[in-house]
Amino acid sequence: MYELARECEDWDLDEILTCIPALAIVATWFAMRRWRKGSRLNQTLNEQPGELADALAERRAMEAQLLEGYKAAAMGTFGGRFGVEIRRVLEPIRTLAGEETGRTGPDTDERGQWERIAGLADQGLAFVNCVAAFGDEGMRGIEAIIAAEGVGESFCLAKDEVGSTLQLEFRMDDESSRIRVNRREFNEVGVQLVANAVEAMGTAGRVVIGVDIMTVDIQTATTQGLTAGGHVRVLVEDNGPGIPPDLQSHVFDPFFTTEGVGDGRGLGLAIAYGLVRGWNGNLKLRSRPAQGATFQILIPTPDVDRSSRSRQSFPTSLRLTADSSVARTTFG
Repeated sequence: MYELARECEDWDLDEILTCIPALAIVATWFAMRRWRKGSRLNQTLNEQPGELADALAERRAMEAQLLEGYKAAAMGTFGGRFGVEIRRVLEPIRTLAGEETGRTGPDTDERGQWERIAGLADQGLAFVNCVAAFGDEGMRGIEAIIAAEGVGESFCLAKDEVGSTLQLEFRMDDESSRIRVNRREFNEVGVQLVANAVEAMGTAGRVVIGVDIMTVDIQTATTQGLTAGGHVRVLVEDNGPGIPPDLQSHVFDPFFTTEGVGDGRGLGLAIAYGLVRGWNGNLKLRSRPAQGATFQILIPTPDVDRSSRSRQSFPTSLRLTADSSVARTTFG
């Protein structure tokens, strides 16, 4: 080979030996470059399935959020027109019953009948107002209230739903954050969630209500139709039988109920969902069979200075323990 190289290229041995390290360096550089490209390609291929799964999960969440928006819009159209038409019928009945009640004697059977008619008309109008909350006539009288105080009022109103064998426990981890809601509608949402939990448990069980503050990140805000930032979280947990997975996607549908015919209207949770969405919040369900159900309310906090917020006490009907972070009340 040495002789052949000298005859063909006129190279000597020293020149050939000098070129070997340079050729080795060039070959190593090309090999390293190829290895780096292959490593990057393998890394990209390994990351793509996870990114694709995240993108698909986010898309499903946004599709579900869009579907909920369509449901709320449809219920809003229905609720608005329904409220107008039924109110036209009930308001004259209530007015007439009130006039006739004033004309009759205080101890007559006729007066009692007119009072009953007026009371039923008032109940009908209250129901109409609840349904109308889905439409343009709802969400009036928004005010900033302390969330923990509002929750305390709501669940004190729910004491009639709790039997002597059921316990209602209240955990207060945040007592100063404010939310912008309609106080009456907020009370209605609380009563409905407690009533739903009590109905699921039957004659014995425990309902735990928690209030705290949490920060919603951008991804969660996008998938749940919220605004990123601070939110008050209200949790209503029960230790009942839970809700089957195939029914969980329908619990907020209008007129959906798991009760027998004539036992429920299927509007309670749907109305609660519509009211919470009207406060720019969200209402979600987490449940597993035989492990109870948890309803989570997220409501954004106004952009105010927390250091200037005054601490207010709960209603006197809600008895607090010595530990201010946990309040426990058992209603008989």
